[in-house]
Amino acid sequence: MQKNILVNINKNFVKYFLAMINSLAINNENSKFDVYIMHSNLDDSDKEIIKTHIKENVNPIYIKMDNSLFKGAPKVKRYPYEIYYRIFAPIMLPETVDKILYLDSDMIVHKNIDELYNTDFEGNLFVACTQIRAFMQWFNRVRLTASKKHVYINTGMMLMNVKELRNLVNQEKIFKFIKHNGWRMCLYDEDVIFKFWGDRVRLVDAKLYNCGERTILFHNLQRKNKKNKIDLDWVEKNNVIIHYLGKNKPWKANYKGIMGDYYKKYEVNLDNKK
Repeated sequence: MQKNILVNINKNFVKYFLAMINSLAINNENSKFDVYIMHSNLDDSDKEIIKTHIKENVNPIYIKMDNSLFKGAPKVKRYPYEIYYRIFAPIMLPETVDKILYLDSDMIVHKNIDELYNTDFEGNLFVACTQIRAFMQWFNRVRLTASKKHVYINTGMMLMNVKELRNLVNQEKIFKFIKHNGWRMCLYDEDVIFKFWGDRVRLVDAKLYNCGERTILFHNLQRKNKKNKIDLDWVEKNNVIIHYLGKNKPWKANYKGIMGDYYKKYEVNLDNKK
């Protein structure tokens, strides 16, 4: 079965991208993947590294982005212009792509994704997860003047209804919103998706498809979960996609958590390149 995958990377994330995409390929060996790589600074040497290390059932397709398109948009060190790429992906992808699964490169896919990829949109634009509770959902609606129907999602994993989004992505309106609201925005891509399309999201379980260490911590701290806490056995049996959210990355010496070995299992040695 052929599947479409979308990633946003720069030169610094090639190594982590390879771990993620190879984990996907290995654990979905009966699928073939067209992987659309949106980037602004990958050169021939980076593409050769990817070609050398990528699995046979993965077909990389490069989409070169011009960062001048985002001139004036907010940018901070942790969130460079690459975070905007996924917003505009529907108008950058080929017309033949009707849907695509976006995955962050700081993820590991250790089970089959057929059920996720085949999820019915039910008229929505995204199938995704939320990592925040009721109060913060309310706060984000107030902060960005959205309705009660809007859900704030984590954009690390999104099944995107490209066919419909292609007709809805309006660069002028999005840039106008960003420029007028930059002072109140936190996670710029997530804020844009929340504001414009947050009322057309089908939620799926973050513990299954977007599970980070904080997801486990918050679950285990709840009194109602005292008898069904998440441990490594639960992750191995139930979780599909691990997400190393925030600064707590398994390739760093100060990583704290129980899921670091999943990254090490698929880590690619690029002669100590970072």
